[in-house]
Amino acid sequence: MVSNLHPTDATLAVIVAVYKVEPYLRACIESILTQSYRALRVILVDDGSPDSCGAICEEYAAVDPRVHVIHKENGGLSDARNSGLALVGDCPYVTFVDSDDWLEEGIYEACISTLERHPELDLVGYGHRRVSPEQVEEVIPEARTYSHEEALQHYVSMTSPIVAPPVWAKVYRRELVEGLTFFKGHKWEDVPYTLEVLWRSRAYALLPRVGVNYRIQRPGAITDVTIPDRETLFEDLEVLIQRYNDTTFTALANTLAVNCLWRHMKLLVKSPGAYAEHGRKYLKIAQRLSQRPYLNTFRSRSRWWKYRLFHRMPRAFLGVQSLLYRIAHH
Repeated sequence: MVSNLHPTDATLAVIVAVYKVEPYLRACIESILTQSYRALRVILVDDGSPDSCGAICEEYAAVDPRVHVIHKENGGLSDARNSGLALVGDCPYVTFVDSDDWLEEGIYEACISTLERHPELDLVGYGHRRVSPEQVEEVIPEARTYSHEEALQHYVSMTSPIVAPPVWAKVYRRELVEGLTFFKGHKWEDVPYTLEVLWRSRAYALLPRVGVNYRIQRPGAITDVTIPDRETLFEDLEVLIQRYNDTTFTALANTLAVNCLWRHMKLLVKSPGAYAEHGRKYLKIAQRLSQRPYLNTFRSRSRWWKYRLFHRMPRAFLGVQSLLYRIAHH
């Protein structure tokens, strides 16, 4: 069911997937509605939340015509975001907010102003504040504009906390994301989505400020899982490689997959039980990736050789890593 879907003069569509975040939802919505940039279409997607989230969404829609609510059966974060994307309409700009996070005042005005002053840009990103019960950590980028090639190189290296997968720290031109959807039912959905976005983009600017407060280590959050299964991430990147059928894209996507896999395998070798359970299937993925090109996206020569060896000889390299870890912790 969709409520309050009448036309507005909105220019920025804000998509919020909502599921089991009752203690945090009001703060999230209010941080959006009180932005100095007022021309918003706030699309709240109640993804079959079993708590009072749906009622809270309707409460805001009843008093603010900029708020539009979708109620749907639970389909996961990707499916909820896709439902929101279908209702962007003619808004020239699009962004996402996670429903347990909250925005900093003025961030949308800064992003839209930058995009309007620089028509060569396709998206703008900003920093974030990681908020946990133990500490608060700010990640603030330097002001910089990346070309198409530079953005992709930084992204696939998976070493930048800013040129990174999360879609909740970016504002996009609608044309950039038209036709793009998240892989339904799969986790780590931001990784392939952002690769496609940057592949399409011409230039990407970063604003040197915090724009969003990212809540971590809340009960039920994805960060509670020690070693999550990332198999679907590599399935999704494989789908993109087949979809684009382009040698440059294949090299970039394969490099991204190798770097993501290495980070994951580093966790597995530190847990003998997890490695015994999941190591074999990830080694099969590594063997497939070793048959495709791997790009040097690192400034450090030692890091390049380490990842290169993993790319070419994953089983032997992981065996050495596992042995070294056992020796160090014996």
